[in-house]
Amino acid sequence: MRAVVGLVLIGIVIAACAPHEGRPAGGADKLYEANTTNGAQAIYVVDSKTHAIERRLPLGTPSGNWKHLYSIVGASLVDTDPLTGNTQNTLRLGGDYTLPPATSTGLPGGLSAAGYWLVVESHESNATRMLLISTSTFKVSDRIELTGRFNFDAVSDDGQRLYLIQYLNDKEYYVRLFNIPANSLDENIVIDKSDGNQAMAGRRLLGVASPDGASLFSMYVREQESPFIHALSLQGPFAWCLDLPGGGYSTWSLAMTHDGSRLFAVGGASGVVAEVDTSNQYSPQIVRTAQVATGAHTALLSSDGKTLVAAGESGIRWIDTSSLSVRMQSLAEWNVASLGLSADGKTLYAVGDRGQIAQVAMASGEVVSRFDPSEGRPMALLRVAAA
Repeated sequence: MRAVVGLVLIGIVIAACAPHEGRPAGGADKLYEANTTNGAQAIYVVDSKTHAIERRLPLGTPSGNWKHLYSIVGASLVDTDPLTGNTQNTLRLGGDYTLPPATSTGLPGGLSAAGYWLVVESHESNATRMLLISTSTFKVSDRIELTGRFNFDAVSDDGQRLYLIQYLNDKEYYVRLFNIPANSLDENIVIDKSDGNQAMAGRRLLGVASPDGASLFSMYVREQESPFIHALSLQGPFAWCLDLPGGGYSTWSLAMTHDGSRLFAVGGASGVVAEVDTSNQYSPQIVRTAQVATGAHTALLSSDGKTLVAAGESGIRWIDTSSLSVRMQSLAEWNVASLGLSADGKTLYAVGDRGQIAQVAMASGEVVSRFDPSEGRPMALLRVAAA
């Protein structure tokens, strides 16, 4: 994949902020943390004030409003209420299906951007089966059977187009479009509009859908070549590949503004922050990059989009999105695996790689409290909800 635009590195001055301990805030949040304990995966709901685990939920795909949590138990799709843990609906699938992986760490996906449709998949020998399920009726809408190895990539919000990864060998693959009403695989390969390449290579780490459901931005890394963002149009067989600096299998994170006009990519090993203009879905472009002191495993944006918070092996850094300069840092001794932001945008939660959690003031970087639920290995902090 060739670069769409030239990349300019910008120097950064780091302003350190030494954290200090304070009293816990009066209000409490509920932290929804995906976790692995003794080989079993689940979502733990942790109270930020009492530090107690209130309930355990199955690891699954949450709806955007977190009123539904879809998981597969045995041969059935189960809809769980995340607030209570009660089962809301069950659908027999009639086979051995799984939720498609959304990240390289094993978090499940399969939902359309607005949550109207859910796809589950099954692989047997040289055959792939998928079910398109309406989340409103909780019934199977379509059954897809394909010869060869295909994996789910995305489904459009209108339930008309299914995007698939077709594996050619151990390294190369095509992105394909399946027309659901016609029950047929489009004969045209979804190509990179910037250079016309058909075959792709790389390891997908994660993806972020635009708020309008028109595009999916996926982060890929490659062993010998540069990483890239795959910008896939969910309205036709088109895609764009945006090359980033660096190389090798490193960690990257993506964060998008609420209006979908900007996407930020933060690189793990390279310590690069890239800003992508996504305001025109037919012409996404990397507009600038900057070098930070160390890389990051995870990132999120403040509610107003003015601050990008990135975290990794050397704690947390607050990056001004107007200048891409680091203005503050905290928890320098921590290896942060995941971040979450409270609903009011005032409290940042950082999950360490060993499961410890820090409550940090978003405005000052002050560490308000630290605690450890002492439950397994954290996968990701999925949600922070007000009590």
